[in-house]
Amino acid sequence: MQAVEMQASPDDVRAFVQEYFDAWKGTDEQKILAYYSDDVVLHLPTGTLEGKAAVRDNFVRPFIAGFPGNVHAIRNLAHAKNLVAVEWNFEAVHKGPFANVAATGKQVQVPGCSFYEYNLGTRTIPAGRIYFDLATLLRQIGAA
Repeated sequence: MQAVEMQASPDDVRAFVQEYFDAWKGTDEQKILAYYSDDVVLHLPTGTLEGKAAVRDNFVRPFIAGFPGNVHAIRNLAHAKNLVAVEWNFEAVHKGPFANVAATGKQVQVPGCSFYEYNLGTRTIPAGRIYFDLATLLRQIGAA
């Protein structure tokens, strides 16, 4: 008899993505990194990051240093087996250094969209493609 693989429910996928986004509200990099597989590959506007160390050093640390307490608000979400598309708004206050700009106290709001491969069994993200306008973010903190 052939095993039937169950597709995750929309509620399960939304809950997983919300948990991941909620982890970003703090500054606990280990909590955030726990959502990535060891061999994660993230494609960002700044380039491709391979492995947790690269994600930690070039994505997680800069964002939680510059924007502690940031909020990713889900606008829309659609999913297929092991893939979720999330349209979101990033909202934060620039409270620490980011992209060689000291804290300005400026409010930022940037829309974006991510495509995450996910594994609900391990509650990890092995790959992602994250799209947002970095130039807009930099302009909002006075970098450009």
